Amino acid sequence: MEKELPNPVPQKKGRRRTALEKTHRFIDRNRMNVGLSLSLILQLLLLFFWYVPKPSLEDKTKNVAEDIAFVDVNLQAPTTNAPDIPDDGEIELTDKKIIKKDEPDPRISGAQDAVFSGATAPVDLSPTARPEYTAEARSNGITGTITLEVIIADSGEVLRVRSVGKKLGFGLEEAAIRTYRKKKFSPSILDGKPITVKVLVPIRFSLN
Repeated sequence: MEKELPNPVPQKKGRRRTALEKTHRFIDRNRMNVGLSLSLILQLLLLFFWYVPKPSLEDKTKNVAEDIAFVDVNLQAPTTNAPDIPDDGEIELTDKKIIKKDEPDPRISGAQDAVFSGATAPVDLSPTARPEYTAEARSNGITGTITLEVIIADSGEVLRVRSVGKKLGFGLEEAAIRTYRKKKFSPSILDGKPITVKVLVPIRFSLN
């Protein structure tokens, strides 16, 4: 008869370790080596932060300057200090300032029109004295004609000068008024007597 063999005892399979358990087991086995490695890493980090120089103020300023883009600055032409003049207004110039007012001088209010009164035209005794062509007007290419109303007394004295009609600006009206205030005229004659008259004087500014 055949002998019956005993049944083999089943062996238990080992449980797989997790990654954390493997790490702990590795540290337990190599505790000294791991400690030395961590200590060396900490020392290297301390040395790095201790000896690396901090950027100086000059270096920071240099970096900031490199980040800023240059801005082009356009220079503007100088503007005249003369006040703004309305297109249809009238101005009068004294020695110090420009004013708008009604003159109380009775000679001005009684001035006659030299053309319609039939009087002789006053004669300019200083024809070479001409208004200045201002630098502002020339640089901006301003050309055109302005009109001055000039009141001339029976003595040939200029009583009032003002700009009427279209204005060119850039100091041209003021320059013309200053010039004609200093002029001297021979008076207008009506019926053999000098009279006070007002005349319109056109002045043309042109660039050659």
